[in-house]
Amino acid sequence: MSNDITPEIRPLEVDDIPQLIHCVRRCYGDSYPFHEMYDPEALKRLVDEKLMYSVVAQHSDGHLIGHCALTFDSLHNTTPEAGKMIVDPDFRGHHIAENMAKKRIEIAKELDLVGFWTDCVTNHTYSQHEIIAFGAQETGMLLGASPFRQMAGLDNFTDTRMSFLSCYVSLKENVNTIYVPNNHFDFAKDLAQKINVTRSVLESNANGHGKSEYTVSISPATQMANIKIQHIGADFLSAISAELEKIEYLQLAYTLVNLPISQEAAALAFSQLEDMGFFWGAWLPNYSSHGDVLRLQKLHESVNVDEIFCAREQGEHIKKYIISEWKRVSSDQ
Repeated sequence: MSNDITPEIRPLEVDDIPQLIHCVRRCYGDSYPFHEMYDPEALKRLVDEKLMYSVVAQHSDGHLIGHCALTFDSLHNTTPEAGKMIVDPDFRGHHIAENMAKKRIEIAKELDLVGFWTDCVTNHTYSQHEIIAFGAQETGMLLGASPFRQMAGLDNFTDTRMSFLSCYVSLKENVNTIYVPNNHFDFAKDLAQKINVTRSVLESNANGHGKSEYTVSISPATQMANIKIQHIGADFLSAISAELEKIEYLQLAYTLVNLPISQEAAALAFSQLEDMGFFWGAWLPNYSSHGDVLRLQKLHESVNVDEIFCAREQGEHIKKYIISEWKRVSSDQ
């Protein structure tokens, strides 16, 4: 490995896709959970539809040695995920991830984004330090959200599923109102200040109106169900209970619910989800044009919390709160 590595940091081009797939395999083999990263047609579609804005690091010999991206899950998603950070194991230690992240922020500002979020792995703190350097603030933790993935060149843990520390980077002001149950009121108020968003945090017992609108997706690769709520209806409790019964036979490891907490009915819906065993996962401010989303999570397998490492005390505080919530809702089941 050369000591003089000065790769070109630039946006991904469609012609780069075969090399990008090779880079992913160099780092993760076949274990990377986002399978579109192995699929040239899927990657081209994401780029063409402007759902993924990628940055790559190109070695002087022409091959790619790094990648990261801003990824939107739909046209309605206004705050994308900053992720898919990959650095060839032979070229780590040369600030490649940091330089790609700088370029990614430039792109975010060019797109006039309010902010973006990211999920950092917790079996090491490298990626956490990188995003914190750009002003990221911790908003939650997803316990056991993904199967273990082997990362070449790093110490790895194989005891249980991987957990992620969720962080948010605020790029500009956007005032909003969110609704949470009384038991989370103080935590949410304090967290709003820490993550640099202006929020009116309110409690409410309001029920939803009309029929609930949501989508359910299943990922066999991650053994996860993801329920995305667009509208909280009067039938929320019965509708979500029915969906959970439908997928019970799959014996999944993890279930995630994206709850739109800018809707007044969210506070009651949150409490109803807690009664089903869900608990605080991660707050995603400005997730859509309609407001903020809170990810609630439910575990169906054990997690070794001793293998969760945080880069600073703020992350440890989040970890402690979420583990206590997990224990609380689990004791009520």
